[in-house]
Amino acid sequence: MMINKKKRMLYASYFLFITGFVAMTLVAYFFIQSIRESFYQNRFEDQYESISLEEDGDVYPVQVFHGVKVSTFLEEEDSGKKSGTILFEVKDEPEAELKGFKVQSDPQGMSAYKEAIQYKVVEEKETKKESFIIAMRLTPEAGNLKGKPVKYRTYRVNENGVIKKRTFTLDTKSKLDTQWIRRLSGEKHGYYTDLPYQKGGTLSLIALTLMGCLFIIGAMWLRRRVLPIERDQAA
Repeated sequence: MMINKKKRMLYASYFLFITGFVAMTLVAYFFIQSIRESFYQNRFEDQYESISLEEDGDVYPVQVFHGVKVSTFLEEEDSGKKSGTILFEVKDEPEAELKGFKVQSDPQGMSAYKEAIQYKVVEEKETKKESFIIAMRLTPEAGNLKGKPVKYRTYRVNENGVIKKRTFTLDTKSKLDTQWIRRLSGEKHGYYTDLPYQKGGTLSLIALTLMGCLFIIGAMWLRRRVLPIERDQAA
């Protein structure tokens, strides 16, 4: 009877210690990644400066940057009514057709398309070179119910009118991709971790730390309870 009790206590102490160790490992990982994310974000802000495109409180859907014209608008049906399909054109040529996003029936500015498309201009502080960025989310919320990776696309237009297009997911994004899609669909992703930008992320990390400490302390306490039993049996 005593042996079975001792084994149960040993197994319980092993389980608590392993669980606590895993929890503390996760804490260490996310803490280190959060520090890396903070340094990365500070470096980007030191390197680039955002230039506002707002006029009268909004951004116009039609923009021309160094000879490159981009347009965002709702598809018009045969009846003359606006459909819910968002069309994006570059130099008056169709580039993307986005469906399933929430948008006003009669949009006046880019704020109506904020769940799907954003325009922004950034300037490299050292070279003073500007880039026009178009960031879009290709997968609407309704299309992500099956758990498939959300797809994004960015267009970067430089001062020579050269356009670089890239399609990616959160798993394949680059450091700059992370910046271009920030706040698209109300999201804010990090390159190393999303934790610093998640509501309650710090509290979750603290709670996980406390849980890990409690499990490890519990494992040590059970282990100490077993030691007197082993000594009594040896005597």
